[in-house]
Amino acid sequence: MRTPKRATEWRTGLGDFSDCLLAGLLVALAAVPVVTAAPAFVAGCRVLDRARRGIGRPLWTTFWADFREAARGGSAFGLGCLAAVGLFAVDLAVVTSMPGAGLLRPALWLLAAAGVVVAVRTCEVVATGGSAWRRAFVTAARETAAAPGHALLLAVATGVSALLVWMLPILALVVAGPLALAAVATGGRR
Repeated sequence: MRTPKRATEWRTGLGDFSDCLLAGLLVALAAVPVVTAAPAFVAGCRVLDRARRGIGRPLWTTFWADFREAARGGSAFGLGCLAAVGLFAVDLAVVTSMPGAGLLRPALWLLAAAGVVVAVRTCEVVATGGSAWRRAFVTAARETAAAPGHALLLAVATGVSALLVWMLPILALVVAGPLALAAVATGGRR
C-alpha cells in the first residue's frame, strides 16, 4: 500500500518542526551559563542549517559537537554582548532623565535593535561560514548594512521571539530554535 504524497509531506514538515523545537531546547540548555549563549546559538544555527539541507543526523550528538567547537572563541563574544546589554541599560536610564527623551529613547531602541540583529547575524555567520568570531562580526555588520530587507526580517523574528517569551515565559525553552532557523534562512551566503 502506497502512502499518499500529501501525508508524506506533512510528516516531513512535522519532523522539521520537531527538529527546530529540539534545537531550541538544546540551545536553552547549553545557554544556562549566560556566557555560553552565543556558542549555543551558533550550534543551533549549524544543526538547523544541516537539518534543512538533509545532512547531519542525529541532532542531539551533532549539536553538542558543534557547541564544543563554537565555545572556543564564543565565550568572549558572549561577554561582549552582555557588556553591550549593560551599557544599553545605563544609556536608557540616562536618556530617560534628559530633556528630549521623547526623541532619544526611540533612537536608542533602534540602535539596540540593530545591535541585536548584528549579534544574531554574527552567530549565523560563524555557524554557516565557519569563520572566526571577529571576522564574522565584521561580515555580519557588512551584511546587515548591505541587505536591509534580510536585516528587517531578522529583526522582526527577534522581536516576535521576545514578544512570545514576554507573553509566555516557558517558551524561552524553545524559541531559540525558530530564531536560529530564521537567522539561517535570511543569511546571504549560499
